[in-house]
Amino acid sequence: MPDDFEVRATERIESLGDDIDTASFAASFDLFRLGTRVMGDFDSSVHRPLGLSLAGFRVLFTLWVHGSLGVREIAHLAGVSRAAVSGVVTTLEREQLAIRQRDQADGRLATVRLTQTGEERLRAAYRAQNERERQLFADLEPDELAAFTATLRKLLTVRLDDPTDR
Repeated sequence: MPDDFEVRATERIESLGDDIDTASFAASFDLFRLGTRVMGDFDSSVHRPLGLSLAGFRVLFTLWVHGSLGVREIAHLAGVSRAAVSGVVTTLEREQLAIRQRDQADGRLATVRLTQTGEERLRAAYRAQNERERQLFADLEPDELAAFTATLRKLLTVRLDDPTDR
């Protein structure tokens, strides 16, 4: 059942015309709200208490999964801009959680990897985050959670048109 905010928002967007797809609006609206809520919760209850930003966690997690990567690859995989990754890596280096190594042939290029301390911090952060994940999905039956995950994976394959190509 939609809550009052969604009902009101739907009524407002319906006033824009008959061509508005309210089912797509509701799905996007709820997905955005859920994502914002979950990321905010993870940030405040898990990552900040461990001395990490959400972006810092995403970079550490990406490096943990893939090993040594360049800034461009980290940005793509973590969903963070290259400029943000550079700043995050600088912070992670200062806290001795990651090391940036310059390419010998081209000093403009660098790869980043976790330190042992970075891996330990990432493991602690992910264990705490996984507890929050369990709480979030506790009311779903295993088949509901599997269907939800399958739907998200399907949506992740959708390639949206690039508005700058117009």
